[in-house]
Amino acid sequence: MPESARQNQQGRGTLELELVAGKTVVTRAEAHSPLKWLIPRRSTPACWAYSSTFGGGLVGGDRIEMQIGVRRGARAVLATQSSTKVYRCLPETSCRQFLRATVEADALFVLAPDPVTCFAGSRYDQRQVIRLAPDATLVYVDWLTSGRRARGESWAFSRYESRLDVYVDNDRLITDSLSLDPDDGPLHSPYRMGRFHCCAVVVMHGPQSQAASAALLNEVGGRPVEPGSELIDSASPLKSGVIWRIAGHTTEQVARRLKAQLEFLKPALGESPWGRKW
Repeated sequence: MPESARQNQQGRGTLELELVAGKTVVTRAEAHSPLKWLIPRRSTPACWAYSSTFGGGLVGGDRIEMQIGVRRGARAVLATQSSTKVYRCLPETSCRQFLRATVEADALFVLAPDPVTCFAGSRYDQRQVIRLAPDATLVYVDWLTSGRRARGESWAFSRYESRLDVYVDNDRLITDSLSLDPDDGPLHSPYRMGRFHCCAVVVMHGPQSQAASAALLNEVGGRPVEPGSELIDSASPLKSGVIWRIAGHTTEQVARRLKAQLEFLKPALGESPWGRKW
């Protein structure tokens, strides 16, 4: 392969998942360094795949592009081997990650990564586009920590940007964007991230999450926000679903809340999305 073609493939990956004899299996897996796929064998009806990178994180100039296809009736979980670490970037460089997923009729796609942790001086740009069939189900999790608190880093990165676009049968369901830039004001100020060191957004849509979405809306909507609480959340209705936002003083608090709420997926998947890595 010519050097120019090899460079164009760097960081690109494709994953295709199909229902075969009542079980979801990977029918195509392709990844180019620094991206790699880890696909353990499980006895569950769903398939788990984990994305990872050589070196355990992203450095300035890295560009990861993932193309995911979840075919008719399949049940798939896409997670990460560990938290996505974004290392310090040189001036004028950043790390970029793109995900494009297509989820076909009667399929279930659970995107449940570990949180993104941006080191001091890092820049991270994330774009995710998910296209759903009208009766497909999506459970999407995206979360972010303040950084390496044990090393005294708290919201010390140079920039973080994330955007999610979800379409149902080519109609836009939601666009959700988050931009955290110290140039707009100190991120640790009480008017921005304040006492919180982890935030998450969850989108649930489709028939296989409908009951859980309704229960979450009822629970969160009827609970007042306590002043000074270490964990707060809010939920807003979507067409056949919900968007749920959480902010917590620690990553562990947010993780416990997420894991408890997503236990409803266990019957469909065979176990909890975070039940075990291997």
